[in-house]
Amino acid sequence: MWFWKRNCPAATLPTEYNAQVIVDNLTENNVRNMWSSRRIRNDKLNVVHAQGIAGIGLPTTLVVKKFKNMNPTLQVDENVTNRCKYEMMLLASICHENIISVLDVIVRDEAIMLVYKCAVNGNLDRWLHRLEGQDRLLSWPERMTITIGIAKGLCHLHNGCNKPIVHHNINSNNILLDQNFKAMIAGFGTAQMNMAGLDQPLPIMGLPTGNFGYAAPEYGIAPSQLTEKVDVYSFGVVLLELITGRVATGPGVDGQLPIWAPRNRKELMANHLKGFKIEVDKGIPDQARCMKEMATVFTLGVDCTVMDQQKRPSMQIALK
Repeated sequence: MWFWKRNCPAATLPTEYNAQVIVDNLTENNVRNMWSSRRIRNDKLNVVHAQGIAGIGLPTTLVVKKFKNMNPTLQVDENVTNRCKYEMMLLASICHENIISVLDVIVRDEAIMLVYKCAVNGNLDRWLHRLEGQDRLLSWPERMTITIGIAKGLCHLHNGCNKPIVHHNINSNNILLDQNFKAMIAGFGTAQMNMAGLDQPLPIMGLPTGNFGYAAPEYGIAPSQLTEKVDVYSFGVVLLELITGRVATGPGVDGQLPIWAPRNRKELMANHLKGFKIEVDKGIPDQARCMKEMATVFTLGVDCTVMDQQKRPSMQIALK
């Protein structure tokens, strides 16, 4: 591990799975891409179904992020190494159950691979928008479990680390779910540690690729004034997704969740939530029993996505 030192108990791969087994299973027939449309540079996150060493290992599923050059014929250079090192060191400084953890790092001439603990239920986007057949939809208790998990993870990033960490890329694709639908935040390719401290502006690294619809307006209005409140905004959009079942960005102005929600909040909340009941995701069973709680979370989503970042709650307040 040429640069890895975790500050919490290390998770390790099962002994029957070694680096070469994982590399051998990174084939087109045995890899399911997880964010193919949300790639940063050429770093690609894959779900790998690995058989293990013949006669010893049972089938398992791993998440592998592959760092390589844009030109696949070139070997790993300093740029690739630095990208991987930065993410590795950042994750090594974090220890939280709602943040993805690294199991191993594999170094080859053509690529560097980070092996993560796998969340067996894929990502939140799949469950909200891409579940084939829609035979199994998320219940409200499951959605609340996911909501609380994301909030706890972000609260730890902002307040529980030595220096605040701004994720910059919170969206339903970057929320992985385990077998109990516990949320784990992933996608740290553009995360930044804010050495100046909480609520202090930090230099922008550029609008995260594929985060349109989740990105706070200050990315385009005042990029020199970015703080951890950009994550609060993205968290709010995810809340609105969880409740309405809508995609964050659809056609027309009304398709933009963070624009549509505040414009219609008053009307939706009127007459004993008459309008709100129409907009709730139809796939949520037993809606009547949890309508008030859903309305409360919807209101929090709107509060998190206000234009003025100073008026957004902190993640500590949102978690309460």
